[in-house]
Amino acid sequence: MRTRRFITVALLALTLALSFAAAAAAVDGRLTLVSLNDVHGRIYPEKEAGGLAKAFTVAEGIRANDPGNFFFVHAGDINEGPMFFYFHGKPEMTGFNAMGLSVGTIGNHEFDLGKDVFFEALGYAEFPVVVSNLRLKDGTPAPLPEYFVKTAENGMKVAFFGLVTPALAFVTKGSEDFRPGQDLPAEAERMLNILKNEKPDAVILLSHCGLDADREIASKVAGIHAIIGGHSHTLMEEGEFVEGPGGWKTLIGQAGSYARHLGVMELAVKDGAVSPESSWRVQELDASVAEDEHIAALIEPFRKELEERFSEPIADQPVDMDARKGAIRCQETNLGNLVADAFRWKAGSQVAIVNGGGIRGDQVYPAGKISYAEINKMMPFGNTLYVGKVTGDELLQVMETSASALIGEGDEYDESLRTPTGGFMQVSGIRVEIDARKKPRLIDNNGVLREDGDRVVKLEVLGADGQWEAVDPAKEYTLATSDWTAGGGDKYVVLKNGSFVSLEQFIMESTAEYIRHLGEMRAEVEGRITIIR
Repeated sequence: MRTRRFITVALLALTLALSFAAAAAAVDGRLTLVSLNDVHGRIYPEKEAGGLAKAFTVAEGIRANDPGNFFFVHAGDINEGPMFFYFHGKPEMTGFNAMGLSVGTIGNHEFDLGKDVFFEALGYAEFPVVVSNLRLKDGTPAPLPEYFVKTAENGMKVAFFGLVTPALAFVTKGSEDFRPGQDLPAEAERMLNILKNEKPDAVILLSHCGLDADREIASKVAGIHAIIGGHSHTLMEEGEFVEGPGGWKTLIGQAGSYARHLGVMELAVKDGAVSPESSWRVQELDASVAEDEHIAALIEPFRKELEERFSEPIADQPVDMDARKGAIRCQETNLGNLVADAFRWKAGSQVAIVNGGGIRGDQVYPAGKISYAEINKMMPFGNTLYVGKVTGDELLQVMETSASALIGEGDEYDESLRTPTGGFMQVSGIRVEIDARKKPRLIDNNGVLREDGDRVVKLEVLGADGQWEAVDPAKEYTLATSDWTAGGGDKYVVLKNGSFVSLEQFIMESTAEYIRHLGEMRAEVEGRITIIR
């Protein structure tokens, strides 16, 4: 028994000695990491703010302070939208190559156009793109490096690895050939075990998983010095130190989206661990920041070509599409059906709604050809697609709110207590019958329900078997809509239930993607909304 205790104590002492020896052998020092994430093809300034040329101006000023210990990284979603559709990632990668990017990872939108374009876009990169939890359908690793290691001038060996969101199939239609690892902490632990052979002095995770997932990884895994994140579009003005097993600290930072801010991390490592002297901040790329002339000139030809190609047809439009205010804000229209169908298709939801005021033009778009330019006219606000869950009772409240936009004959209810006409919903996956002669749902401008309505006399949802069934008040349904509506806009306060998340795609792009999927822009009025007046 004594012998066994002696051996146990001896092993513990040896373990501690080895740990101290490893710490003593590790190289301490400081690193500067600047970052972008979730650019989504927005590589040019918009309203004199943002863009790669401004980001490079700021980055170069920081690099000049300590060039040998400087890294420029990207945390995924470089690509999206018409720029990606026409050029397959070449403009973005051209800019990043010239900016001297050190390393990056992938985001979900890199998959939007399918496997072939995914690899074509990555082929333009002259910097390593790492991802550690991406596999092909058969379970074999994707043909991309899992990690990248570089030694800084101060002697620190810096290892980078990447993780992409486990919800890949849910947030992009082009990823069907791939399977992401689902257990992110386990994937991170696996990478740390692999990296032991490299003996890094600092380990950096480039994460396209969202801030909540990054916090979970940091709280469950010891050994990651910093997580530079993306996917949730979180603008972190200060860094967040998260404590993990054994008191290990990981510094997390994320720099918003659309190249409007540059993330700046000063990472100090002492005795092998993150020093409290480490910090994170963001630099706004506003009108006061000058564009780097070389970067601006390098990517400008793509913008000019895009402007020319923006009006090129992407599909046939065999029927007129109705966006008249007098129609789309008070009755079912074929254009409203198409956009709502696009939301439901992209989100994979049971139900979708789109506010009539979000579809613009106040005209009938004549049959012919449809282009990105026309779709942009129809949806000019830059709204993004959200998906969440509602009960059948909440769905009924949504449709009562929509019905309140209708002014019935002899209707004397206070208009200030109703949703505006632009809040009338076009729908997909449901059928609703509204009696506009009845009492509308009344909500004040503070979002407080004053009186419930009783205009919705029938509400049905399309079942998985293709049959219509009455909405069950107690049942839960998935619903897709815009960020405006999900955030309670137009008095849809019932949707502020905490379940809605962004799919990180502009509704214009969701609609364009759906049209390309159909092969044409066609929709009909089908009796989804019946109004008794």
